[in-house]
Amino acid sequence: MPPSVRLVHLTDFHLLGEADARLHGWHVQRALELVLDDICHAVPDAAAFVLGGDLVDDETAAGYARLDDRLAALGRPVLAMAGNHDDPARMAAHLRHARVHTRLEIGGWQLFALNSHLDSSEAGRVGARQLHDLDAQLSRHPNPALVFVHHPPCPVGSAWIDAIGLQDRDALAAVIERHPHVRAIVCGHAHQQAALTFAGRPCFVTPATMRQFLPQSHGFAEDAQRAPGYRVLTLTPDGDMTSRVRRVEAARLACG
Repeated sequence: MPPSVRLVHLTDFHLLGEADARLHGWHVQRALELVLDDICHAVPDAAAFVLGGDLVDDETAAGYARLDDRLAALGRPVLAMAGNHDDPARMAAHLRHARVHTRLEIGGWQLFALNSHLDSSEAGRVGARQLHDLDAQLSRHPNPALVFVHHPPCPVGSAWIDAIGLQDRDALAAVIERHPHVRAIVCGHAHQQAALTFAGRPCFVTPATMRQFLPQSHGFAEDAQRAPGYRVLTLTPDGDMTSRVRRVEAARLACG
């Protein structure tokens, strides 16, 4: 039997056009570099990387181009999706070393990256066309699947974040429920860690690579005690999976 494979899901970089720029007091580029350094040591056998959206906060070509240079150095397959703080077209044009808003096969599994960017909104929407395509591809390919989307499709327990979640969650749930080989949904956006349930499947929310938000808060609140992090997904050839989050304390101390 083939060996298990490990994927890394990292999200919410909020990079800027200038490499040394700070956002909300965070040196976002340096924070991402420290997270990637940790991945290099902790998950050296990562088979692929999934970028969960909100990659370049100011949506500049320079920011995406610099990120693409970093992706080229990884030397692994990369799957990427847009968040509300992204320009999907510019992202697709400049991330030449990533597959954007598409399907990737790895280790006998299929990974789907959905575009939930909604113009002029912090909330997200997948849309009927993407849902139709997802449904069709899941019908054609019965191997185990993970669905990645920036906006969580279920409440995370923070009222202000839940108000800007995925608007067409019921339509996505209807697709997921038709396909039992979808093993989990993986999201970003909330800048915190959570393990939830959506459409009868695990729904994992991955912390950001920069500042963290306080869980269970009614209004906006940062969590200064929590470090940036990423998620490691281990996929077995028989369709089982495990998930864990790794925090990078060095990134909090050096960049926050």
